[in-house]
Amino acid sequence: MDLRNDQPTALTSKTTGAVLHRAKSFWFDTSQPYSPSEPLRGERTFDFCIVGGGITGLSTAYHLKKLDPGASVALLEAEVIGYGASGRNAGQLIVQFGGGDLAAAVRRNGARAMGEGLSYVADGIKLIEALQRDESIDCDYAATGTMKVALRIEGDSEIERYQKLYDKMGHGETLSYLGQSQVESELASPYLGAAVFDRRGGQFNPLKLVRGLKSAAERLGVEIFENTPVAAIEAERRDVLLHTGAGLARCKKVVLATNAFTHQLAGLTGLAIQREQTPLMVKGTITEPLTDKQWKAAGWPRRGGVNVLSQMFYSFAPTIDGRILHVGGYYTSAPFDRSLSPEIEWRLKNLGHLSAFFPAMSEVKTAQTWGGPISITADWRPHLGQTRDPRILYACGCWGHGMGIGTHHGRTLAELALERRSDSTDLWFVRQAGRSWPSRMLAGLLATRVIYHRRRGSRKIGAGMKPPVRFD
Repeated sequence: MDLRNDQPTALTSKTTGAVLHRAKSFWFDTSQPYSPSEPLRGERTFDFCIVGGGITGLSTAYHLKKLDPGASVALLEAEVIGYGASGRNAGQLIVQFGGGDLAAAVRRNGARAMGEGLSYVADGIKLIEALQRDESIDCDYAATGTMKVALRIEGDSEIERYQKLYDKMGHGETLSYLGQSQVESELASPYLGAAVFDRRGGQFNPLKLVRGLKSAAERLGVEIFENTPVAAIEAERRDVLLHTGAGLARCKKVVLATNAFTHQLAGLTGLAIQREQTPLMVKGTITEPLTDKQWKAAGWPRRGGVNVLSQMFYSFAPTIDGRILHVGGYYTSAPFDRSLSPEIEWRLKNLGHLSAFFPAMSEVKTAQTWGGPISITADWRPHLGQTRDPRILYACGCWGHGMGIGTHHGRTLAELALERRSDSTDLWFVRQAGRSWPSRMLAGLLATRVIYHRRRGSRKIGAGMKPPVRFD
């Protein structure tokens, strides 16, 4: 793979004719050969259509058929299942609600409301665990829990603040405190301070999950059309029309599960959702498999994810085959074009971001880099519900920890589409409209400014470490 080329690549197997869709992420590159479903051709009529074949869209389709087996349901995906964030993410299930500073979110929304959001995400992880069991989905899930760890240079106050906020939100009992000496013993790092361990969540293969959920939805009778981009949406008096390159889908209600791609949809003027989110491209890497000797030096007895609690956003997680997957905010970018191609960050392949935090891994080699789009809202919380046209529902706003919340969103959107009331549909972030960005251009400029200042802060923090860590 040429790391200078950031365009998507699709290969075709000579033996099976399967489109392999490589160069999207490590998950795609190591997956089994895959044959996408046929595109939508001609005119078809359904009760419900879902646009977007990520975790939110697939969960919506699955739960619509579970709740109403007699309904006709179609899912339309512009590329292949899992093409967006669902097939390119860091492979962690984390109980986190929204983005930005947690203390600011508690002040803005209230501790009780944020606690409800955390419970919503935790319930989404339970839904994934149930799907694994009930639908026999093998997605390499390991319920290892996750760790939030402070940088030693910033002191333990961040961890103490984090614990107090979780206590206020009613989730404090899920966390266990780990002192600096214990963290250093486990992770062999002179840079990390105290931590809290959340026993919920763990590691998994996100592409296996969405492909397994696709099969489960099809067994229930959902029709899935891949390589079927929706060119425009037209709301008629009786039906909603989805115009595609080779066909037309007519339905009573549509769910837009497009997240970072929502602004690309045409025909939504007047529904006030194209400014609900703005995309960010986040970059990641994965190592070669560590040897037994390297694992012994590195430690990591829990084999769980390690997430740095700092403006210097870094996340590290082991995989089932003994690699370390790293995602960081340092090379995040705000795209101004509409392509959202899987940008490859060559600097991540050549710089030692892993060994900067874990010196014992200095000899571990990077195997691959890739990027993927996440969806950011102006008020740093997920948005979902009905648009001004109640026949059109949507969800957007994911921060890279969205697989648990996306799964729960799917069930909530299915309940809303069927006009069924539940504890989920009554939640504040479903009932209350979210704040929109002022404009696409201004949103991109604001995001770029935030990224710039965080990079400056990261370099300053790195320079103060002992020994110093350089971030270029």
